[in-house]
Amino acid sequence: MPDQLQKAGGNLAGSIHRGLLAGFLLVVAVQLPVFSQAEGGKDSVPKPSYDLVGWGQLKPVKGNEGFYDFSCTAREKGRWKKQKVFVKLSDGLKVLADRRVKLTEFKKDDKAYVLGKNREDTSVSPMGLSFTDYRIIGVQAVLKGSGIKVNKDYRDRRDKAVRWLDTQVETSDGQLKVTFFEQKGYRVEADKRTLLIHRAPAEAELITSSSRGIYAFVLGKKSEDHPDTGKKSDKKKSVFSTNRVIVLDLTALKLGLYQKLYN
Repeated sequence: MPDQLQKAGGNLAGSIHRGLLAGFLLVVAVQLPVFSQAEGGKDSVPKPSYDLVGWGQLKPVKGNEGFYDFSCTAREKGRWKKQKVFVKLSDGLKVLADRRVKLTEFKKDDKAYVLGKNREDTSVSPMGLSFTDYRIIGVQAVLKGSGIKVNKDYRDRRDKAVRWLDTQVETSDGQLKVTFFEQKGYRVEADKRTLLIHRAPAEAELITSSSRGIYAFVLGKKSEDHPDTGKKSDKKKSVFSTNRVIVLDLTALKLGLYQKLYN
């Protein structure tokens, strides 16, 4: 009798185990396709590509609303080259604009790009204690905001140690402190000559209301539309449609900041 009970118990345990295993496999079978679809959906989203990536001066074309002359430095086959093209503002235009700000507008946890060089000076006190002062010196510019991409290969001709540093703001209480290389407390030695720039969304009127033209960074795609200027030479110019424009700061432009940012 005990043998029969033991055998029955074994059969019951085996049935329970098989049932649990089947249930587990069913759950996995149901979940895996969902997981795969989610990943497939993420990977299937195409990244935006552009036929024109350039920066320069946008001037409205007379008698052709929405069309602009664009004398620019454009990216072509991995290099920046001078070009003269037409740009047409398309529907859904999104505009970002650079403006100069005060140091106090840099807030805790802001991502900031600093053009300068990091320096660490260690000294020893009379008591024999060592102290390291972390600084970013020779600071030419500090940028924050949307859609900023820096040329990480840029090096200043006069001082190769000066480059774009990717940082995060700790404090800006009269003096900007940032985290850099996972080391906290780098003091950013900014002065009156330092360009402090905030890039933020702006209204399209910033472009369309200007009759003299503006300086901008433009991302565009090839277009078959041509403005009617009455000039044969203009018919040979390439035309690009754009809904992405970044308005550049004139002072930063004159001081050569964008050459260091893009080129």
